[in-house]
Amino acid sequence: MQLFWTPASPFVRKVMAVVHETGLSEQVEIVPTVWPHEWATQTVSFDPAFIAANPVGRIPALVTESGIAFCESNLICRYLAAKGGKPELIPGDTDADLPLMRLWGLGDGAIEAMIAARAESLRSGAERSSEFIRKQMDRIGRCFDSFDFNKLQEFRQPTIAHLTAAIACGYMDFRFPDEDWRTKRPQLADWYEQFSRRQSMMITRPAETPQR
Repeated sequence: MQLFWTPASPFVRKVMAVVHETGLSEQVEIVPTVWPHEWATQTVSFDPAFIAANPVGRIPALVTESGIAFCESNLICRYLAAKGGKPELIPGDTDADLPLMRLWGLGDGAIEAMIAARAESLRSGAERSSEFIRKQMDRIGRCFDSFDFNKLQEFRQPTIAHLTAAIACGYMDFRFPDEDWRTKRPQLADWYEQFSRRQSMMITRPAETPQR
């Protein structure tokens, strides 16, 4: 399998965390990509192999051994969990799974808001909207406030919901270190401190994406 990858993307990190949780790292070839900062406001020059795999033009993309390309992180995670023999990583559709599915959605919603705020921050000073960035920070805060702490504590058998919530916390630290999300959420902060020590979290810590 081939995974189009960048070290900064929280969606790539989610996929890589599942790769490591399922023990599939030896079966996944990492294909590094570069993303100029113009991605925030312009169509950039994509690597032909990447855009063929993902016409959406978003990272990550996974090409399976049979040549089928997946272009959305949750679909990729679902495929990898099944292939790695750990379908329990993905919540099902029973009533007991509904709180986890909600947590998963809130984590993704927070990450989407962070990506939007990051894109806005890359605009030139005259074009950048501080009001738009604050709107996204408010959205992130509501998501963090709504994380189900009882479900977060059940991390002895983590799911994609736990991974996504932790990656959201980590991306806040990476891109928005001045936003103090911990003070008002000490339980979430304590949980994240413990969960971030998982091997799948430690070896997928974000870093800046190389520029062209």
